[in-house]
Amino acid sequence: MHPGVGLGDARDVRPLASKAALGGALEPSELLDIASTLAAARELRTTITRLSDRLPLLAELAQRLDPVPDLAANINRCISPRAEVTDAASPALAVLRRDVRIAHDRLNARLQEILNSPLGRQVAQEPIVTLRDGRYVIPIKADERGHIQGVVHDTSHSGATLFIEPLSTVELGNTWRELQLDEQREVERVLRELSADVGEVADAITENVNTLAEIDLALAKARLAQELDAPELPYQGEAQPWLAQPPSPFHLVNARHPLLTGDVVPISVSVGGAYSALLVTGPNTGGKTVALKTAGLLSLMAQAGLPVPADAGSRLPVFSSLHADIGDEQSIEQSLSTFSSHMSSIIGILQHADPNSLVLLDELAAGTDPAEGAALARAILQRLIELGCLTIATTHHGELKAFAHATPGLMNASVEFDVDTLSPTYHLSIGLPGRSNALAIASRLGLPDELVEAARSSLAPDQALIESMLSEIRRELDQAASARRAEEIARSEAEEIRQRLEDRLDQFDEQRDALLARAATDLEGEVEAIRDLLTQAARRVERAKLEPARQKLVRAEERVADIQKTRQQRPRRRRRKEAEGPSIAPEDIQPGDLVWLRGYDRFGEALSSPDERGEVEIRLGSLHSRIRLDRVDRVQRTKPSAAHGDTSVPPPPAPPYPEIELRGQTVDEALPNIDKYLDEAFRSGLPFVRIVHGRGTGTLRAAIRQMLSSHPLVRSVEQAIPEEGGEGVTVAHLVE
Repeated sequence: MHPGVGLGDARDVRPLASKAALGGALEPSELLDIASTLAAARELRTTITRLSDRLPLLAELAQRLDPVPDLAANINRCISPRAEVTDAASPALAVLRRDVRIAHDRLNARLQEILNSPLGRQVAQEPIVTLRDGRYVIPIKADERGHIQGVVHDTSHSGATLFIEPLSTVELGNTWRELQLDEQREVERVLRELSADVGEVADAITENVNTLAEIDLALAKARLAQELDAPELPYQGEAQPWLAQPPSPFHLVNARHPLLTGDVVPISVSVGGAYSALLVTGPNTGGKTVALKTAGLLSLMAQAGLPVPADAGSRLPVFSSLHADIGDEQSIEQSLSTFSSHMSSIIGILQHADPNSLVLLDELAAGTDPAEGAALARAILQRLIELGCLTIATTHHGELKAFAHATPGLMNASVEFDVDTLSPTYHLSIGLPGRSNALAIASRLGLPDELVEAARSSLAPDQALIESMLSEIRRELDQAASARRAEEIARSEAEEIRQRLEDRLDQFDEQRDALLARAATDLEGEVEAIRDLLTQAARRVERAKLEPARQKLVRAEERVADIQKTRQQRPRRRRRKEAEGPSIAPEDIQPGDLVWLRGYDRFGEALSSPDERGEVEIRLGSLHSRIRLDRVDRVQRTKPSAAHGDTSVPPPPAPPYPEIELRGQTVDEALPNIDKYLDEAFRSGLPFVRIVHGRGTGTLRAAIRQMLSSHPLVRSVEQAIPEEGGEGVTVAHLVE
């Protein structure tokens, strides 16, 4: 699914459903939230179901959604988008609201009549009608109080105005107010009824919200995968990256830290199997810590079910715990130096790590004397190897390179550095320790050559030899990598050429086999016709007692037999997939069956069972011939086998012959016949049919092909090849 698909106006209405289930009445706005959530469930289920072939797991999850359409429709009918109960909620409510409007109009008309009277103009402070305490009143001058009888509901701040409800409008006001109360009671009844309906399906609503949350999480993962350019995980087959139980190796291919932006250099990290610990060396800002954090973060993301930005082929074990000592946790308050803080963390790691743990250590044993730090690092690494946990550690201690090379279970790795540009490449190389680039960097930065040479001469001989050997090994590895890439390109090109040639050869084989099969069928028909003529001639000669003619006939029959024998023994190259196909047992073919002939691409009707030579007599249109079983691809049974001895069930009707003759018919006669014939052919499972309409004026052919192009049972239409009728025959391929 495209990650842009969302949940619309879905809300977490589980508390509202619980309240309704307990008998509580919901407000109109709360009912609208439930209706919008159900609508979102309905739309999402429809959308995902349409993509069920591509997203079967998500479609299976969407099937749990129950949008309760009757409830949603009822709420939308009774509650307007402005969260007001509509007149359509109940007939009684519509009548009450009409009566309220009528009563209001009568009351307002009476008050206006009073205001517009001479007395009203005399006593009114202003010619307006206003509300006080839910009652309609008119403002009267205080000194004119005795001229109008009524109920005083309020006075102005100055006391100069009295708000009086005239006695003549009190009854009208009472009627209007009573109708308002009746309306309010009807609204509350409607809301209670809708709330009761919600309470009846509270469990379904709660399950909908839970399912929508699961789908929302899946969509969020899809959006994250799109942002991270993570590989798509197929539903069937091997999904990448894939979680595995320890002690499976930890293997990341072209992994990218999800928080880095810009031109990110991917890294490949492997640990496990032949070695359980990886020691990464290299210069500062070279990417060692990034590699460490990438391994840890991607491992946690995978275990949380999140997409991982790494290429196919990655493998991430499911760890029971992940321990990391990264960064500087020095504290003045706790009197912890950089070294002390690292040691405190590592001590805790050694106490809790086990074979199902991943341990990440940055700048192992840094912040102290180099000799003591290196010795301490060796002891810690040795202990982690003994624990069996997977470990990735970084260090600046050069002495540890030789230790990693000589210690079983520990592998060297390095981040590369470009001395020419004085910048790291961020590529991680496993199997080689990092080189010391201090002298080269100093020289590139302008340190006098004599000082660089003095420093180089003061290096221990063993150290100089190691650095020289590392440089030589790296050059050889670069050359080997270049040669390997060239070899892979050449192999890929050769494979592509081989595949193209193989495909082309297969096409030639198919075309040749089809031509040979068609020629063999025609030849066999002609041979059978000649045999029939020879048989008839032999009978006439026998009756006429013509010995010389009899001898000529015998020689002719022998010649025909030799021709047929030679044709049958002619070597033919078979395609591998045909040669490897299953042979058809003689007892599988019975008279009346349809047999599909290889290379001829059509059905023939079996007229006999196979004889002792493995041949069966078939009919192809008006042509009769004998075909060997190795040319039969499949058999379509048209009646039950007599071997079963079941005579109580009548055999099903024989399928139609894959050809219909329409020559001589008008368009009005032919089209209904074709429609009926296509229906029978489809139900019989024929893959295609031949429609013989002749050439003529072309009117019948055009009408037939126009009908076939829009017929629901026809997949495609084509003209027959010239050898099989050309323009006079149309081939219709039926849907499967």
